[in-house]
Amino acid sequence: MTDLLDLDATALALIGHDVALIPDAALADPTPCEGWTVADLLHHMNERHEAIARTALPPLEPAGDPRDGFALTAARCLAVLERAGETVTMPRLGPLSTAWVLGIHAVDMLVHRWDLARALRTTPATPSRITEAALPLARANTAPGSPSTARTAPTAHPSPKTRPAPRSTTSPPSWAATRTGLRRR
Repeated sequence: MTDLLDLDATALALIGHDVALIPDAALADPTPCEGWTVADLLHHMNERHEAIARTALPPLEPAGDPRDGFALTAARCLAVLERAGETVTMPRLGPLSTAWVLGIHAVDMLVHRWDLARALRTTPATPSRITEAALPLARANTAPGSPSTARTAPTAHPSPKTRPAPRSTTSPPSWAATRTGLRRR
């Protein structure tokens, strides 16, 4: 599980860096997630991170500016997952394998990083070791019978406007699948 924890922490550090650099004017920009702005996506990530954190930590009031709360809520989420043991009780889903949660969360953060990059018209570098580790996780977590497809999981990600999730967690379109992982096109 240490490798998955490291992968998730790295994915959070990469997107956290990008979040810290978002200019005020870009918060209203659309993302590839239909109907979502950059601010909506940040609120969604903060809310989901805080929901996980609240399973073991006292609640935290959300920051007014979603950029301001990202690092703290992400760190709280990661701390809870790090201490969880073999299983973690996820809001709305119940007990799940902590390893599975770490893997899907790492992939989700990389996909959301791609969403932000598209919205901000940037091309942040992602180390190949990270994309190579993420591809098998993305495939496993979206395969028929995986916990993400086998459970009656909510199909909508809460956002400030309660919009449905625009798509499932998949490889970003600018990445090409190879036998050993993902590579940039």
